[in-house]
Amino acid sequence: MKFSSVMFMSVTVLVLSTFMMASCNSWFSLWVCLELNMFMFIPVIMWGNTDNEEEGAVKYFIIQSLASAMLVISIFYSFNLSNFEVVMVYILVMAILMKMGSFPFIFWYTSVMKSISWVSCMILSTWQKLGPLLILIFYINSLNKLFLFVSLINVFIGGCAGCMQSDLRALMAYSSISHLGWMMSVLSGVYKMLSIIYFIMYTLLVLPIFFIMAFVNIKSMSMLFSINKISFSNLFSIMLLILSLSGLPPLSGFMPKLMILNILILDNFFMGLSMVIFSMLSMYMYLNMFFTFMLFYYLNMDLKLELDFVFMLCVMISFMMLPVVMI
Repeated sequence: MKFSSVMFMSVTVLVLSTFMMASCNSWFSLWVCLELNMFMFIPVIMWGNTDNEEEGAVKYFIIQSLASAMLVISIFYSFNLSNFEVVMVYILVMAILMKMGSFPFIFWYTSVMKSISWVSCMILSTWQKLGPLLILIFYINSLNKLFLFVSLINVFIGGCAGCMQSDLRALMAYSSISHLGWMMSVLSGVYKMLSIIYFIMYTLLVLPIFFIMAFVNIKSMSMLFSINKISFSNLFSIMLLILSLSGLPPLSGFMPKLMILNILILDNFFMGLSMVIFSMLSMYMYLNMFFTFMLFYYLNMDLKLELDFVFMLCVMISFMMLPVVMI
């Protein structure tokens, strides 16, 4: 993979288009920013060196184009047909959910994640969700019950479907869907900005995992036992970050979930209880990954501990960031 001028332009416009969404003053300008974001991500997908980038790029383009069409139709018709304004708002929200890969449009997300490289998976799981999430926070002030229902189903499907996967990219896709449910659970209240805090915490936890997976080039759990270039520091870093990503106390990943849970219990006790119960499925998924990596360690006891920069960074993110979050 060679970083070219086309890639530099694509990444630059990709970042700028997301920032522009937070400052747009009309729905049409939001649609233009979303289109720029979509077209600039396709060269990033094609930048990988696996065999299925074309398939992933085509799937991403078709779904995003359909969501953009729904969005622009709802924008124009909401100004002309006042009797169908509520229907158009639902169509608009469905278009945003489709772009995020949220329920009920999660199947394209996992399919694309399994077809692209780890670097593209990292961008699709983090940065590509920020723009639609900002739209839901700043521009949608209704449909509270819909957000609660979608967030609850996201957590359930993310954990339930993730337990039946062995492909690591599909596992990270369902993990992202489950965490997206936690982010969306506060969109129905007055503490919407907590979803941005949760997004930042999730990004900090998941970025090292994607970088290490890309460096080691593992695509499934079965490949773990057929490679010999993974070091103990990378292995232990992944195990530690997986536990933190699961929300296991007292690691850093537990704090954003506790923050969201405090708000949910005060507003809707049943919703908070259901989120905790469904999160047990995600916990099983993460523990399955953790024990698989632990089994690999015990089968390769000759791995030596190397306190490199990656290991120290992952320890800092998983443990030392906890007092900062509490403050």
